[in-house]
Amino acid sequence: MAYLAFPQPLSYNGQAVMNPLDKMPGKNDKIKPDYDEKEFLYHSYLTGRLQRAKENRDRMWSEYSGKTYLQQFEENEKIAHTYVEPVKNKNERKISTGTIESKLNTLLAHINNLNLTPEVLAFDRDNQSLVELGKAFTDIMAVTAEHDGGDDGGDKEKRMNRQRELLKQGTVFVQEDWVTKYEIKKTLKDKYKGQFKAFTGYSERLENVFEGCLRDVLYAPNVFLGDPTAFSMNDQPYIFTVEQVHYDVAKTLFGEFENWKYVKPGIPSDGATESTTAVGGRTIYDGKWRLTNIKDDHVEIIRYQDQTRDEFMIMVNGVMLMPPGFPLSAVTPRGKYNVTKQVLYVVNPQFAYGKSFVSSGSVYELSTALDRMLRLFELKTRKSVNPPYVNTTNRVIPARVLDPGNISMGIPPNALQAIGNEGQGVTASEYQIFKELQDEIEKSTISNVFQGQQAKSGATATEIIEVQRQAKLTLGLIIAACVLLETKLGYLRLWNIVGNWLKPIGKYKDGKMKYRNATKLGQVEGAGEGERRIIPIDGELPHPEAIRILSLQDQKKKGYPVRRTYLNPKIAQEAAINWFVRVSPREEESSAFHKLQFRELVGDALTLMQMGAQINLDGLQDEFAKVYNKDRSKVFSSRATTPQPSQDAGKIAGNVAAGNNQAPAAGGQPQPKPVTS
Repeated sequence: MAYLAFPQPLSYNGQAVMNPLDKMPGKNDKIKPDYDEKEFLYHSYLTGRLQRAKENRDRMWSEYSGKTYLQQFEENEKIAHTYVEPVKNKNERKISTGTIESKLNTLLAHINNLNLTPEVLAFDRDNQSLVELGKAFTDIMAVTAEHDGGDDGGDKEKRMNRQRELLKQGTVFVQEDWVTKYEIKKTLKDKYKGQFKAFTGYSERLENVFEGCLRDVLYAPNVFLGDPTAFSMNDQPYIFTVEQVHYDVAKTLFGEFENWKYVKPGIPSDGATESTTAVGGRTIYDGKWRLTNIKDDHVEIIRYQDQTRDEFMIMVNGVMLMPPGFPLSAVTPRGKYNVTKQVLYVVNPQFAYGKSFVSSGSVYELSTALDRMLRLFELKTRKSVNPPYVNTTNRVIPARVLDPGNISMGIPPNALQAIGNEGQGVTASEYQIFKELQDEIEKSTISNVFQGQQAKSGATATEIIEVQRQAKLTLGLIIAACVLLETKLGYLRLWNIVGNWLKPIGKYKDGKMKYRNATKLGQVEGAGEGERRIIPIDGELPHPEAIRILSLQDQKKKGYPVRRTYLNPKIAQEAAINWFVRVSPREEESSAFHKLQFRELVGDALTLMQMGAQINLDGLQDEFAKVYNKDRSKVFSSRATTPQPSQDAGKIAGNVAAGNNQAPAAGGQPQPKPVTS
């Protein structure tokens, strides 16, 4: 296995010791699965595919200048982390300008300031827009992103990681999954009073701590493609991922599988390859095959996906945990790959991997030359301060005779002769070349003005704005790649919501299905900052008037605007709906840029009013509340009176509040789009 300077981090590798609290294996326990002929042949077929994919990926590629993927990966890691190679000349110092890392962090800061939240658009079979359905799913996607994987940082933190990986490596792999996390919870049988031998013990139970969507950046060297020459993920014949985790961690994930009892940590001491003896010899599978080198207390988890054949398999240390041919459609929505990739710069349309920002010629070569000049400048400055001398005598003269204020006796005045004429230090022409290299890097990447540094002396505001505009043009391809990545992930999350999030989670007492609800804090149309609730229900959707009354009741209880939106999960899953995901990169709504833009909008509106135009004050107030992130009702007073609901609408609202969702709708038929108020 190739050496990596920055390998995937693994936990501490101590001596593999079995926990004495665990169940010890019995004498009659089997040590290997008893595969039949079909299972053995399928296992051999899988291991052959996995091995070929690994060999193809790890060969040298002309797209990487004759280097392997792992060599290019390691090189990119070194550049991005300002890894200074050991110097060959002992007189040189390890020094670097850190230009690439600085530019990389600036790019990430700019991209992170953009709003890349995906927006869902829905259309029926007649291409009619289902506006409320699209808004509802947009809010659901936002809520699942906030609670992604049950992590405190949610998807916002993961977004920074995948964008950095995209700029750093040029290719990023992200996996969308539906996970259920369990933790062991212990309950004391009796109150503990400090006893040891007389301790009455505790009871254990597995508690569901999280169930929902999970999006993770995959460690790229652990992702293998069936065809490295196929650019699109949908064109891959198969893909698989490899993960090395501690045996105890893997047991919490797969301990309930029937074949888990055959999984042994580490690599057997008597070999690491599978026996190739034919089935007739019955040597068959001996549990020794591993794709990678692993530690003694770790296991190798391989997740295999074949979209074309609708197959899925999990292998742990070579043991198949699922039956051959298990359908991928039972694991991922629609039976599609739940892993997507994005490249930054396309190297070749017939090559699956891309080129990174840190290794592009305009960045890497120029910054390398700049670092070399800086090391030479440092060396030349030291030489000017402490120049080299030749001892013309036949005796040893200590170096301390050159120290300031030192008095030496018995040494002729001409005993030490300076060598060369480099004592003047760095010259103006050499420094000018250094500045030219810096300017070329700025032109190729991001200027110092765009990074927030001081502009050149004498630069006007117009010139600064123009420099920033040119920098944004340079960022065009990078932002486009980030938008494409978020769009692809938006589609994966959308199908994950349709296929898993909208499934029932229980039943009410009256037998009706219970679903997950989503609550999104944000702008409520026509009311300002408030709360939007998405409520899936079975059957017909409630009457709009009933929803309106319930929303007003919620608003009265909470003290801020609340809007309810109801949708039918079965219709969303089964109806012929055309889904689209759109990502529009823009700065955050409450940023200073949008505030200035709003002020300019108000000024232009006042100018139009003087010419006789009629301004929609409600729309202007909504825009104000959105930009300044304020509750509209607390800033502006409403002159309109609230109409009183009819008596029938009050009855309908009472039925909905009581759990009876069969309120009459238009035509008495289920609506293909949600109803909101």
